[in-house]
Amino acid sequence: MEYFMPGDNTIIRKMTEDITALCEPCMIYLVSEKNNSKGELTGFKLCVVVRDGIDPSTLETRLLLNTECSVPCDFIVYNLSDWNDHAEDDCSFAYRVENGGELLYVQRS
Repeated sequence: MEYFMPGDNTIIRKMTEDITALCEPCMIYLVSEKNNSKGELTGFKLCVVVRDGIDPSTLETRLLLNTECSVPCDFIVYNLSDWNDHAEDDCSFAYRVENGGELLYVQRS
């Protein structure tokens, strides 16, 4: 596995590590983050791409119930085949994430 972390944000780093421990994702992207006027993190959204055969909505619920975060955090989960299908479509959310999000983690074989 390989991590790519934005700056030194320990909250996002810990959440990424928690997710990798719970579901062994293929990739994790930082979709967006919100900061207050002091530059402190106040919320963020992650996109988690998992292998085929895992139900995205079930995993999303599992992540929400089994992770803790000191700021609001949201997830969107894709199966790898759905991700690959949509990441090439410039009208899709997956395309915007792949081209504008920040890669935090990628699973290396």
